Formats: sequence, C-alpha cells, structure tokens
Amino acid sequence: MKFGGTCLGTEDTLSKVSKVVKSETEQKIVVVSAASGVTNSIKEFVSKQRHEKEIDDFIATQKMRHLDMLPKKDGQKRKEAIEQIDAKLTKFERLLYGVTYTEELTPRTNDLILSFGERLSAVVVAARLGHDGIDAVPMETDALGMITNEQHGNAVAILDKCEKNMGTSLLATLKRGMTPVVTGFFGITESGHVTTVGRSGTDYTAAVVAYSTEAKPVEIWKEVDGFMSADPKLVKDAFLLERLSYEEAAELAYFGAQVLHPRAVHPARIKGIDIVIKNLFKPESPGTVIGKSRHVRKDVIKSVSYMPNVATLKVYDTGAGYKSGFLADITESLHKANINIFSATTSQTCAAVLIDEADIPSARKAIKAIIGSVGENFEVNPGVALICTVGEGFGETKGVAARVFNAVAQKSVNVDLISAGASMVAYHFTVERRDLKNAIVAIHDEFYGKHLHESTSDGPVS
Repeated sequence: MKFGGTCLGTEDTLSKVSKVVKSETEQKIVVVSAASGVTNSIKEFVSKQRHEKEIDDFIATQKMRHLDMLPKKDGQKRKEAIEQIDAKLTKFERLLYGVTYTEELTPRTNDLILSFGERLSAVVVAARLGHDGIDAVPMETDALGMITNEQHGNAVAILDKCEKNMGTSLLATLKRGMTPVVTGFFGITESGHVTTVGRSGTDYTAAVVAYSTEAKPVEIWKEVDGFMSADPKLVKDAFLLERLSYEEAAELAYFGAQVLHPRAVHPARIKGIDIVIKNLFKPESPGTVIGKSRHVRKDVIKSVSYMPNVATLKVYDTGAGYKSGFLADITESLHKANINIFSATTSQTCAAVLIDEADIPSARKAIKAIIGSVGENFEVNPGVALICTVGEGFGETKGVAARVFNAVAQKSVNVDLISAGASMVAYHFTVERRDLKNAIVAIHDEFYGKHLHESTSDGPVS
C-alpha cells in the first residue's frame, strides 16, 4: 500500500491513511513518500549557498512540521518517534553543514540529502499507525538492501538482489506480526551509496517491494480516482478507466499522465502483480486496475495524454540519412549533458529529437559544440506539445491513426513530428502548444463523443 505526499501532509489525511491501512485485514506493507512539499523544500534549500543560521532555521522548520504530524497524545509511541526524528535531523543537519563548508554538492550527496523526506515520513506514519492500534515499524530501503545501479537521481533497481535482501527482511517482519512502513524514492548501490529513483519514484519503490515479497496487489493511494480517458482540466467529459494493460499504463505515464511512475509497471509485470490506483478521499471508488489482461475497445483508443512543454531540436546535414552514426552522435552529446530525449525521427537531411523546454539552453550548448563535425546547422523550436494516444490493438487495427489525424485536421490543427511503431499500443505526435486543447478535445470527441457510457473493455484479447 503506497501513499503519496498529498496523502501525508495533514492531520486529516494521516487519519484517512490510518483508516485505510486498518481496514485491510490481510498482511500488508506500507510504502510512503515524503510529506507534501518536503522534498521540494529540501531541493530549493540546497540549490544555493547557505549560512549556518539558515541551516538551523531550516532544520527547526522541518522538526516542527513532522512533530505536528505525530499523534498528539503523549505515550511511548510518540516518545520513540520524537527520538527517531531528532536523530535523523541531527544527521541531516551535519550533511547540510558539510555542503556549506565544502561549497560542493555532488550527485551522491544530493541523493543522500533528498532521502531525508521519506526517512522522516516513515517515522511519522509508523507512529500514527501505532497510535491507532497497528503494530508498525519504520524501515529504510537502504538498510533493507534495495540495490540499484549507480545512476544518481534516476537509479534503477537490480531486482534479483532486491528480492534476496528486501524480501527476506520484510517477510521476517511480517512473520512477527508487524506492519513495515518502508521509505520510498531511494535505494542504495552495492558500494553503499544512496541513490534516488526519480520524481514520483515511491510508486516504483512499491512495485520493487511487491516484486521482492510477491505481495499482491500493489495499491497506489493518491488524491485522484485513477487513469482518465483524458485530462479533465481539458476535456469536461473525461471519465475513469477501470482497467489498463501494463503497456497502456506505462505509455500513458511516460507521456504525461502523472498518475503512476512509468517504471513501476516493469517489476509488477514480471511477476504478474496487479497495480491498483486508489483515491484516499474516495476509498470506495474502484480505481484503475493495471494488469496483464489485454482489453481492446471496439474503437481502440482508451486515453489521450500529453506533455505540454516540449521543444523540437533539428540537426541538418546533407545526406544525413546515409551517414553511419549521425543520430547516435547527436543523442550521445545530449546524453552527456543529462538531457532526456522523448522521441527521435530521421530523414535524408535531418535528425529531429524532442526534449523538455527546460533543457533548451543545455541542448543548444551541447549541439553547438559538435556542429561542423556532426551536422551543418541546427534549430530549436519551443512552444510544442506532445500528444500520445493509447489503446491495446492500436498497432493491429486499420484506420485508427487516420481517424486521429482527421479529427485533429478538422480543428485546423497542424501535426508536425509523428512517431509510430515503437509501441504496439501507442501513437504520438506533436502540435503547437496553442493547439493542444483543441487537438485533445477533437480526439476524445471522435472516439468517445457518441459512446460516453460505453465500457472501456469490449473484451479480453489473449
């Protein structure tokens, strides 16, 4: 049972978390994010040089924030939790002093610092559950042995080693009749260094924990009902999707639907574990179930997601299509600048990649350094949105893409880069950002306008 930051920020939400956990009579493992806003406040604090007084004030603020989240009634659980919070904040404070004195923040130290939001949250949630009669114990993923690779900031779990380490410890804790409250978001390398697994990474941690213990299902508790047919902020008729395949959920999550960490699907898929998105504020809602069953709508398309702040980077070169390694040289230069590429296409004279708008300055610098040896010139076009249409059967059904583009064309929206074939369940393309809403509404109306109450699962496909 994974609980995100918005589920942990107030007395009211913590009470709801405790009620949900207590209502589950089976053995359970709780995985928690940092409390709402804590990780962002840490990121902002370490983003600039600080004085000692600022560190003292920051630590005091964090202490008050987490003490206020503890049960108000004095008792052994509260006393133990306060001692644990003080111990963690002492270590946290020393780290911040170290960064201030050395005037250096390495990726390794940054990951260690960012892990403290979850460490504090686990103590608070365990104390809250203990106060409500659940024998809970905070457990940290680095101590449990959630082994990852060395990629700080976006690490990947080494699943067989996680299963060997975490599985043993967590199952032993359950056997003693206790409920583990596990930190999300970070793991540890084999050499003993803390790594974070990316934004919203607690979803991924929960899936790794489930893989390691064969717990079924993974419940992701959030402030939304689940995956929707489109963003309800753009499409007033958008509705909840009751079921998605692993592949559909992964594509939607990667291309903008911020309901699930895209990598959370992988550990669950290997062992056939369902992921269920649940709403803490409407626990009676069925949510969205993500699993191995493929359900195909008659009209194929299930959902439309988007990324609103994208830029197109185009590198031109005469005969680029015949030059071995042309695209590889471009992507390698962007990789060295820590720039993620969402999609790439090539022609005889050009290679085009999609990047985040925030990465434009770094991308310009990286590509400018190789122009001459790789490519003749380049251009960067901001103000682009990436739209992703998803549905099982997309790659096997004739005419679906034509319907998508016809619907968009009728709204006088021009389509730029198109990518198809990489996934059998998704098709994505770019439009100018000013046309985003019109395009999303047009696609949703085309595939759902006349069938708003139709089931999203016409039948299973083996």
